[in-house]
Amino acid sequence: MLGSEREEKILQILKQKNNCTIYELANALYVSESTMRRDLTKMEQKGLVNRTFGGVIINSDPSSAETSVFLREKQNLKEKRSLAKIAVRYLKDNAIVFMDSSTTTLQIVTMLNQFKNLFIITNGVTLANELALRTKHNITLVGGSIMPSTKSTLGSSAEDMLRNFHADVCIMSTAAADLNFGLSEQVEGQSKVKRIMLANSALSIVMVDHSKFNKIALSKTCDIKDVDVLIYNGKLDPEYKKIAPKTTFIDSLPSEN
Repeated sequence: MLGSEREEKILQILKQKNNCTIYELANALYVSESTMRRDLTKMEQKGLVNRTFGGVIINSDPSSAETSVFLREKQNLKEKRSLAKIAVRYLKDNAIVFMDSSTTTLQIVTMLNQFKNLFIITNGVTLANELALRTKHNITLVGGSIMPSTKSTLGSSAEDMLRNFHADVCIMSTAAADLNFGLSEQVEGQSKVKRIMLANSALSIVMVDHSKFNKIALSKTCDIKDVDVLIYNGKLDPEYKKIAPKTTFIDSLPSEN
């Protein structure tokens, strides 16, 4: 069993029992206690759990942490695909496209074979791999330090490389959206990368799941008004449209409101 799969199993157990000893988790997953300690140390660093003396409890506020990409890929899949379907409407053949490393953007991959000769630039390791496997488009993965929990490249190398590109369209997601603070991420490096993508694109598209609204993460990316198209699902506070009159707001699930 891969480490990422064990993380998912550990979280499932903790959601049921709230707390466990290392011995209990090791037995449940058929691994040694030393392996379990290493797993829990990594999970604590990601903010998924809190270690106690001889045991562990689930983080009561997981929204404050960068959840592993393995787990986030499977969350709200229907909603993510509905957002992605709207976003691809803005693509055309031969377009240059920025895409971030989010799992929402990952849902676009299977929708791209209807287009010809896209040039896609991304900081998403998983996204770049899926694009290479499933499409015939031109893919550029920007260099940088890899952040394990999100499978993304970050840092000065990634930022410098992105500054040398200009895209027709930028498609991304966000960790949080707030009326006053704008869009934000849990990791400062993510905000910096996304800020450059937004600035260096002719059209910016941000997909926002309903669970991300009225929340603030650590590092600000931009104001709501800085986005050209904001695609959301569920009910939206009318104040968002008031503070960003030039932004186009599109509900991906209008029949469910």
